[in-house]
Amino acid sequence: MVQIEVIDDGSANPPFPPGGRSVPAILPVIPHVVWDRGQVSTVHIEAKPDHLLRLARQKDPVGAVAEMIWNALDAEASLVNVDLEVNELDGVESVRITDNGHGMPNASCANYFGGLSGSWKITAKVSPQPKRGLHGRSGQGRLRAFALGGQVQWTTVARAADGRVERTVISGMVDSPADFDISAPEYVEMPCGTRVEASVPADFVTRLAQDDTAQRLASTFAPFLAANLDVQIIYQGTALDPATVWTDMAEYSVPWPDSGGYAEPLLRVIEWPKDVGRVLALCDANGVVLDEPSPGIQAPGYHFTAYLLWDGFVERRDDLPLAEMDEIGPLLALARETLRAHVKRHDQERRTRLIQEWKIEGVYPYSEEPAEPAQAVEREMFDEVATRISRRLPGVTQSKKTTLRLLREIISRDPSGLYPVLDELFRLPQSEQEELKRILQRTSLSEVIKATGQVSDRLDFLAALKKLVFEPEISRTVKERCELHKILERETWIFGDAYALMVSDQSLDAILVRHLQELGRESEDGKLNPVRREDGRTGIVDLLLGRAHRGSFGREHLIVELKAPKVKIGQAEVAQIKSYAEAIVSDPQFRDARVSWDFWVVSTEMAEIVRRDASAPNRPPGCIAEWEGGVRIWARTWGEIIDDCEDRLHFYRERLNHDPATEHAVEYLRRVHGEVAPEAVVVVGG
Repeated sequence: MVQIEVIDDGSANPPFPPGGRSVPAILPVIPHVVWDRGQVSTVHIEAKPDHLLRLARQKDPVGAVAEMIWNALDAEASLVNVDLEVNELDGVESVRITDNGHGMPNASCANYFGGLSGSWKITAKVSPQPKRGLHGRSGQGRLRAFALGGQVQWTTVARAADGRVERTVISGMVDSPADFDISAPEYVEMPCGTRVEASVPADFVTRLAQDDTAQRLASTFAPFLAANLDVQIIYQGTALDPATVWTDMAEYSVPWPDSGGYAEPLLRVIEWPKDVGRVLALCDANGVVLDEPSPGIQAPGYHFTAYLLWDGFVERRDDLPLAEMDEIGPLLALARETLRAHVKRHDQERRTRLIQEWKIEGVYPYSEEPAEPAQAVEREMFDEVATRISRRLPGVTQSKKTTLRLLREIISRDPSGLYPVLDELFRLPQSEQEELKRILQRTSLSEVIKATGQVSDRLDFLAALKKLVFEPEISRTVKERCELHKILERETWIFGDAYALMVSDQSLDAILVRHLQELGRESEDGKLNPVRREDGRTGIVDLLLGRAHRGSFGREHLIVELKAPKVKIGQAEVAQIKSYAEAIVSDPQFRDARVSWDFWVVSTEMAEIVRRDASAPNRPPGCIAEWEGGVRIWARTWGEIIDDCEDRLHFYRERLNHDPATEHAVEYLRRVHGEVAPEAVVVVGG
């Protein structure tokens, strides 16, 4: 073998147009070219094979086909054919990509295949003849062919510098990705163009036979094909035509004051029926994709490709990978803002259409328009969540109706409990899980619904409590311990929003144990002395509530003694609550300066003598005694307590426009306290 080694002068020349051009003074070659007697040269890339295979991105055969197509378009092709040889098992045996571009002159092939940079496209902004924008520029595109097969051959026909048409064959193998064999030129009479053939199938090449591959390629080349109507790309016998596969297309001007004399940037958004991989493609004005940053928006279930078209990107193509931090960062931010507005409008239109379909089908769980702000907020969240999961709803009408009704019930009561239910029902993919969590965590909806639902429930309960304690035919039959008490131990908020239930219907001994637990104290010997009233009896306390002092380490404990509505608070009832207070105050086991105590006796009415004490001018209204150590004793009526609660809820009641009717009150008792609600209430409500 005779070897001739030629040293590269670093020049790089574009391909010759059909009319030919002068021969360069020095033949452009790569650093190491070897010629044998059969006139076949081998070019070697000075890089490690594992690095070259990383550049090949072998797991992305669709991207490799796109790269080959872009190379053809950069070579001014007007027709590109992609053909797959598929076996009986739907496996891809080989890939062939053919174009009618200007091809590669033999004299330039060594330069094209022998380096990792230095492509002629770096300095050339457009192709020689049709003046198209150029996609490739890194000089690494031919390595992507190894994602299609382990053995790749380029057969290219081009016009040489002397005007003759020549054919060159270049071969490469994935086992030695740094070496490419280049044949000597063969002079022929045939049209120019290039055919890339990949055989010995690569591991992931079967992805090219998937149903959505043509659609993904259509999304990639949509803006280019729209701007270059004379170009055809045919995949497996079918021309890629974005207009036949997209579901919608919209365009928006993106006003940017720093456009630098170029035409105003244009955002083109194309929507697809299936997921084609969401990108924000930066293109020149003719739709040539120069870079693909992340679109940077959340829109599960919405399939689109966004193209930002602006000729200013061509001048900045070296910096596009860092565009976020460059001077064009604000332009990308404007484009994303425009894209978000488009998606939001699209989402609202889709939501309206779906809801209308559900109404016609009879599965929408709301029959009337919301009459109150709280209902409007609830409806807004239902519509947003339901339309997000619409694709996963059952197809059977009755099942769909049941699912939507369940969704409504959960949202109206506790939106935070919705996510685990939906995840259990539908096994949502990760992207939809994250989006659903984001919706449910939004204070403007989830927390408002939860708060307004709670306020509405409280107003309904107050209406029910009025029936229990004020309506004669009901109040005289209400039992204190097994009915009223059981209901109120679940509704302790009426005694104060900050109070929490500590003990219900237990002895003074149990009160002591709970008191010490709250303070983190224990007796020295582990034993507690029994707590007794002054007459030696064991007291049974109805309710012990507690709360921390705001802004300090102290606590307030409240003991509530409930009386049946028919029992008037007299001296006997006052004596009972005072005996509980005395038992606690006089027992050193309770003593703690951090704790203040309040004792309430509650019923519908009080005797006149008790009312005089409760109206004493030197004490707060209702307070009938104050003892040292922060101990106060109160006589309270249900009328006073309910008035206090309604005053606290007045603001919300006005905003919610919620006026609980009898049926609301009774329905609340049935739903929340059905097992202990007095039968008389149910009968009257029914």
